[in-house]
Amino acid sequence: MIKLMNIYKSYNKVNILEDINITFNKGLYVIYGINGSGKSTLLKIISGIIYKTKGTILNTDNISYLPDKFLMPKLLSVNTYIKLVLGEEYLYLLDKYKIPKKLIGNLSKGNLQKLGLIQILYQTSDTYILDEPLDGLDDEAKNIFKEDIINLLKENKTIIMSLHEKVLFDDINHISFFVKDGKCSEEL
Repeated sequence: MIKLMNIYKSYNKVNILEDINITFNKGLYVIYGINGSGKSTLLKIISGIIYKTKGTILNTDNISYLPDKFLMPKLLSVNTYIKLVLGEEYLYLLDKYKIPKKLIGNLSKGNLQKLGLIQILYQTSDTYILDEPLDGLDDEAKNIFKEDIINLLKENKTIIMSLHEKVLFDDINHISFFVKDGKCSEEL
């Protein structure tokens, strides 16, 4: 469980987030909002990547986090990378996600995103936090990603993600939040 109580985040005395109160139990949570609304900031605070300005966070979960911009070593091959971060038994995921077996630095934006998703989704965690995970993915990769999310939900995991598109997860039970003007409200 992750509980945010009266969370504020300010940069240069300007509130980016104000009085955020959310409890994340097991299940899927989708956070929507326009660019610059504070979605990424909220996810970074939940993940412990940046500090809140004020408020309390209670966290009993082990977290895996995928930022919106994921940096990887460009001179490693994708095979070597997967072996290092997950183990040789996960090499099959490169075929599943259709990632070409070449140097990371030579991958397209979509293939880099898929490689980041593999690294995060196949770690053992309680909570998976994903910032714009669909960015750069084609429809086939989106469907594979959706299947992986469904499998994590079957394992009683918590998934928190920010998205621009609402369509992909409409048929899966989830809770939606909308971030606007520093406030976060549940969509009904």
